[in-house]
Amino acid sequence: MNILDSFIENLYTGDPVQFKQLSVTPVFIREEREMPYLELDEALKGNLVEVTEVSEQGSVPTLRVVNRSERDVIILDGEQLVGAKQNRIVNTTVVVPARATVEIPVTCVEQRRWRYTSDSFSDSRSHSYGSLRSLKHSSVTRSLRNTGRYTSDQSEVWGDISAKMGRMATASPTMSMDDMFASSVSGEDESRLSTEAAHQPRQVGYFAFVRGGFAGGDVFGSSQLCRAKLDKLLRGHYLDSLDAGVEFPRLTIEQVIGQVRAAAPEQFAAVGKGAELRFEAGDVQGGWSVVDEFIPHLMLFPKLN
Repeated sequence: MNILDSFIENLYTGDPVQFKQLSVTPVFIREEREMPYLELDEALKGNLVEVTEVSEQGSVPTLRVVNRSERDVIILDGEQLVGAKQNRIVNTTVVVPARATVEIPVTCVEQRRWRYTSDSFSDSRSHSYGSLRSLKHSSVTRSLRNTGRYTSDQSEVWGDISAKMGRMATASPTMSMDDMFASSVSGEDESRLSTEAAHQPRQVGYFAFVRGGFAGGDVFGSSQLCRAKLDKLLRGHYLDSLDAGVEFPRLTIEQVIGQVRAAAPEQFAAVGKGAELRFEAGDVQGGWSVVDEFIPHLMLFPKLN
């Protein structure tokens, strides 16, 4: 049995939670390992990590992460970092080694700002919305095949954010994804979603469905990491649920898992520690990182037309 099959065999699902047009099925783990990493938000709050532009001039597709901690730090695919010269999202899950400096691949989600608002980046209340992560994942996979780099199609991402803002009748002077979340997701709905789909003991992930279509899922190697990130991730899926212009393929969880297990993954050198395996199969795409025979993050996305 390979490492992915072993990982999946250790999981089971719970009862779905319905919140308006978003349905969330929790994923639990039978036997859990303690998470060997610091989570990014925790590391930033403790001043153990600093995320900055790569230079005073900056570079849109790259940021610098300085890990001052004695522990590795994990940064998730789709994580939004706000500040510096423009807000970005991370292009893939990265494990930054202890006491190391790593340049990470990112995508801009604030098209009309290229000026400093702070010296370094801070965390955000919002993860990238699920349909954007799916779009970005496809372009990053193409880039890896063609160039070996974790680069996204920046114009495609800006176009997707702009189109979503138009459909949702939201505005932002800098075309900021963060502004769209602030305008579209009310504090009351955010609080209700957090309460109704609250993290449960031994929960390591979820599958999200919007209007009955598979909108994506994340499964972690640790319930601690899931607890830290669940609200942000579900907030992104909730934003998609408010957008009638986004459609997802109708798949069951069993069909998603079956396509994942039947796929022939491609392996790439990871940014930071470990390796990354990516796959495309049927209606599903995704990938997982492997670090020291441990899967810290399995990400699953629908293929969108």
